Amino acid sequence: MITQQHYEASVHYNGIILLSAYLQRQYVYRTIQVRLNGASEEPLNKVKNMLEHTELMLNIFEESKDLMEGQRNKLKSFADEVALLMQNYIKEEPDFKERLAVVGSTLYSEQLMNNGIIKLGYIFKQNIGKDFPARIKFYEERTKVIDVMVQLVSEGKEIEKGMQDILNKWYDGIAIQKKGIMEDLSKINEMLDFKAE
Repeated sequence: MITQQHYEASVHYNGIILLSAYLQRQYVYRTIQVRLNGASEEPLNKVKNMLEHTELMLNIFEESKDLMEGQRNKLKSFADEVALLMQNYIKEEPDFKERLAVVGSTLYSEQLMNNGIIKLGYIFKQNIGKDFPARIKFYEERTKVIDVMVQLVSEGKEIEKGMQDILNKWYDGIAIQKKGIMEDLSKINEMLDFKAE
């Protein structure tokens, strides 16, 4: 039987994972921007710092299954910052490098979220079904494709038309979710504040 406290902890854990996924999204996005466009490293370092702090808190939470008030407030401040960063994530007319950064960061973010849900199932003894484990290979293959494309573009090499078409198709699928992204982000604070009745 799942206790109220156990359920509450699993909701908090889910919130931290969702936050980690969005920080990962910004981290990969900004890493690609620095690599391909020579963007400033300052925003990247800021996101990296928030991601490392969140991962540390996640590790502590896995042991304690309890969120201290100071940790909760820190995570909520990160959630507010990442929400601001995500507002300009989907551009109106992105060039190929921009699309590559968005697709790559989304795939890495979804991969982290997927692995996090698998771990949540393990830690809280919840049945997560077969979909999440089945997606492990899917994300591994797609992130490898992105890594190769980023490497080729950074070397000034041409991406073949077929690969460009695939990337554009993936991008269009992500761009449609623009509204959902902001809704997702608003759920993080709700999950972190969740109290089992």
